[in-house]
Amino acid sequence: MPSAQMSALPMPASAGTPAGRCRVVVLWIDWYAYHVARFEGLLGTPELAGAVVGLEMVGGIGVHAGLKFREELPAGLPVETLMPDASWKGAGQLRLARAVWRALDRLDPEVVLVPGYYTLPAIAAAVWARAHGRTGVLMTESTAADHARSWWKEGLKGLLIRSLFRWAVAGGTAHVRYLHQLGFAPARIARFYDVVDNARYREQANELRDDHTPEQFGLPTQPYFLYVGRLAPEKNVVALLDCWLRYREAGGSWPLVLVGDGPSATGLRARSAASPYADQVHFAGHRGSRDLPPFYAFAGCFVLPSTREPWGLVVNEAMASGLPVLVSNRCGSAEDLVAHGRNGLVFDPQDETELTACLQLMSSFSPEKLAAMRTESMDRIEMFSPANFGLEVARIVRDGKRLTSTRGPAKRPSRAIRANRASRKR
Repeated sequence: MPSAQMSALPMPASAGTPAGRCRVVVLWIDWYAYHVARFEGLLGTPELAGAVVGLEMVGGIGVHAGLKFREELPAGLPVETLMPDASWKGAGQLRLARAVWRALDRLDPEVVLVPGYYTLPAIAAAVWARAHGRTGVLMTESTAADHARSWWKEGLKGLLIRSLFRWAVAGGTAHVRYLHQLGFAPARIARFYDVVDNARYREQANELRDDHTPEQFGLPTQPYFLYVGRLAPEKNVVALLDCWLRYREAGGSWPLVLVGDGPSATGLRARSAASPYADQVHFAGHRGSRDLPPFYAFAGCFVLPSTREPWGLVVNEAMASGLPVLVSNRCGSAEDLVAHGRNGLVFDPQDETELTACLQLMSSFSPEKLAAMRTESMDRIEMFSPANFGLEVARIVRDGKRLTSTRGPAKRPSRAIRANRASRKR
């Protein structure tokens, strides 16, 4: 789940990166804990050490209108916030696009990592890379199942991304498959975009289990089903609550803990209050990433019932915390992260009978079976790590450098480089 509100931390564009040595710039709208984890994966890659800069577009409310998930960035992180006090909606796409272009002119990177292709600032970053003979990389977690698709729009989209980007970094199998459908060359698709700080979640969960009790955090003393995310229609939490109520009517005993807020919250609370099991439904409200470990630590199982979910990073967090998972087959992460019957179960979110059966089955497993599933979750999530994301980007940097050396004469240097040369001559 994205992070809580904190103040922005604008950094000098050159922080941590000597002038003229910037190799990689990574751009995101507003940085959450998982963005920081990915960025630290880049910084920890030996080939990229000291040569990576982050650009954050806004320090205020991001794309989730009305909710601010950003936390304070770690001190000393080489990240520049282009508009520290602005929100995504208030900053204006054109202003942000100009700011991104100017920042790239200053930094003059070899590789630009761009978040998507559907905003003007992202397109500006991709065009800057193309115009300057640099390597533009699309970071994407889109799948074919995210929306209804029309053939002519898909054709135009494929043409657009192939024109703008030389490489792509995708989340997993479903995302790679969709890029193939759009005509992107398989050899130019890297993986492991959708990662979190596995070590932090694992270590904090283990520490909490060893040294604390669920009562200290106001949580049920027995295993419970846990949901973390926005309470919004596409998350299908109403169906989860209805299935859980049927599970309880059939004799199930695990409580339900819902962490998050959003437009469905009022209806969910009313639905719960009208049931005979209201005291077994715990609404924790919106929580930042730093508040989540206790919820994961004492849960029996994590559930993500979304009808539309490009990936679902909360599944990564839950697995790193050592939980079995119930994941909708509409979630982009299900294909890669869930081994059905081994570390969790995959279900059709449109079939409430199936979800109810999954709740019943999970809570019926023996302690030994649940322990094996917890171990399998932790083992499977290790591959989806910030370190592997960094290694994939390093591979792209090597490829980009090779292509530059074989393409012939270099293109005209950027404005920042020309200015540096002129000042040395004076």
